[in-house]
Amino acid sequence: MKTGMAENRDPRQVIIVAAKGLFARFGLGKTTMEDIARASNKAKSTLYYYFKSKEDVFTSVIMLEIAGLKAAIGQAVRSEDDPGDRFRVFVETRLKYFSKKTDQYISIREDYHKHHGLINDLLDDYSQWEIATIKRILEYGSAKGVFDVHDFVGVSRGLFLALKGLEYPWVVDISKNELEKSTAILLDILLKGVSRN
Repeated sequence: MKTGMAENRDPRQVIIVAAKGLFARFGLGKTTMEDIARASNKAKSTLYYYFKSKEDVFTSVIMLEIAGLKAAIGQAVRSEDDPGDRFRVFVETRLKYFSKKTDQYISIREDYHKHHGLINDLLDDYSQWEIATIKRILEYGSAKGVFDVHDFVGVSRGLFLALKGLEYPWVVDISKNELEKSTAILLDILLKGVSRN
């Protein structure tokens, strides 16, 4: 057993961090609770004290990633005053984060279809957060006289669905340059659609 600072860390967090590395390398299907116990230097009984199953551990890992993405997007959006730039950094930060995490979680990408239901359930709350964030950006832009939007909820959902379409390329193999170029074109189209000019 490791000693020192690791002993002072929250055991639940130690397990989540260890599991994160395993899920990234081997995916959900090939990772076992025994693997997680070994990687976290915890007894298997300790894992079951904090988590009901490996899916429960996986849920906690995804929630940690979602919290990181929300923080990154929030910081990026707050750093811009122009409404159009706010929307751009929202999309670009989201794209970069997904790109980075897809590279890290190559094993999960490989068995994405197998665990599609579980992953989608975990992302449902995040999706609602994204729609609410887009709505706030639109309301901000409308108040500044930059955007011409009357149905904030409907337009927010429409923009969200357009952006969701960009996630599919992470499941199949297409070049990042091609995806970034397509994203830039889509951004221009979307911003023209909501702008007053």
